Amino acid sequence: VLTGTVKSVSRGSPQEPAWAVIAILGLHKAGGLGVPQPAKGATLRLRLPCRLCPALKKGSSYVLMGRLGEDGEALLPPDSFVVPYRPQQQQILGNLSKRPC
Repeated sequence: VLTGTVKSVSRGSPQEPAWAVIAILGLHKAGGLGVPQPAKGATLRLRLPCRLCPALKKGSSYVLMGRLGEDGEALLPPDSFVVPYRPQQQQILGNLSKRPC
């Protein structure tokens, strides 16, 4: 689970995957990403297998829960959990990070 702001979205051609660059606000249960808590302003590039969904808007912040591809890259498939982020959710996400499983 990560919270972040969309910096750019590249939809590409139908033959190429789309990409989203996310400025990370926080990582919660980073799992297999193996990423420590990022420095302020760190970004993550997410591959979007579907060019049209999830519908991400540049400049908007989201809570994102995707998966890792076989090669270790971050994927955000259409069935991923994506909701707009609100600062009030920070306490809930902080509690999630503290859980052992």
